[in-house]
Amino acid sequence: MRKIYVRLTSYAALWSPRFGGVSLLALVIVSLLHRFSLIRTHIFLVCSSIAGLLALIALFLAAKGLYDLWENGDRGGLKSLKGIVYSLITLTPISAFLFMWCVMPPLNDISTDTDTPPHFIGEARPADALPVAADLSGQANLQLKEWPELSGRRYDGSPDRILKSVRNVLDAQGWPIKAQRGVDGEDDELFIETEAKTFYLGFISDIVIRLTDEGDTTFVDMRSASRYLYRDLGVDASFILTFMDALDTEMLSTPIDQDNE
Repeated sequence: MRKIYVRLTSYAALWSPRFGGVSLLALVIVSLLHRFSLIRTHIFLVCSSIAGLLALIALFLAAKGLYDLWENGDRGGLKSLKGIVYSLITLTPISAFLFMWCVMPPLNDISTDTDTPPHFIGEARPADALPVAADLSGQANLQLKEWPELSGRRYDGSPDRILKSVRNVLDAQGWPIKAQRGVDGEDDELFIETEAKTFYLGFISDIVIRLTDEGDTTFVDMRSASRYLYRDLGVDASFILTFMDALDTEMLSTPIDQDNE
């Protein structure tokens, strides 16, 4: 009697793209939900971790499927490759996030003035946000080493003129003004609080800008604190540098005698 060879199918290869597809779909969905502030950051991080775990399972199953193909000739090579593709697409941004978490300074609150940083305004910062310190001098050296160009700005003109430019830059950046404290002409310091969001994942930072009246000049300090991340991955410094550069450009394009209009 002629023997009939039956080629088996690797169950590992069969399940690999399923786990990989679910992990990729889950990561995309939670990323979009978080980007548009429909879920909290801690929920996003937990769901992303689960998606990463599913991707690792898919990668393991794909490896098992390829092993079964090599050793036993089992079907499932293409499914294993599909599982590898799905899992790598999922794991790439997660790995990049973890890499940045490890290599960037362990900071989540950055200020141009670490000795007397601008204070946030009352209830403008949510109650469930991470606490902020009154003194950031302990991180001054680390902050200076990582971002030596991070500093406040001194501009010629009264605070009300500088305030107009600050508002213009905030509007151009798409950062909404959440609160303001101080009255021009009565207080030596004016404060504006806003918030900024990262483009892709929507991590939110609360920002406060302080304008100090020095007579003929006005000094501008800025502070950016991540709302829910214990490490901001350099985002807060990036917000400050972007804003300050834009404010420099705005001030250069604003005639000094506009203050007298």
